[in-house]
Amino acid sequence: MLRKLGQNYQIALPRSFVAALHLRANDYLDIEIKDNKIIIEPQVMIPKAQAYFYTPEWQKEEACADADIKSGKTTKTKNIKELFDELDK
Repeated sequence: MLRKLGQNYQIALPRSFVAALHLRANDYLDIEIKDNKIIIEPQVMIPKAQAYFYTPEWQKEEACADADIKSGKTTKTKNIKELFDELDK
């Protein structure tokens, strides 16, 4: 799709691209040059305090927990004492 570079060196993204990538105003886009091409990739900014939750290690543990829940490897307790009794087994 052909676009014209504006006076302030800006381009407008086609509406179909914005919709396909679920972009909104003020979203962050990473822009780089690779093999004489401009690559634009949407980015999500994560607060530093939450960055650990997106590490491969954490995501692996999340996947294990999801699998346990899906397979029924869960325990229901009525109160905190019953929970700790179950954990002590």
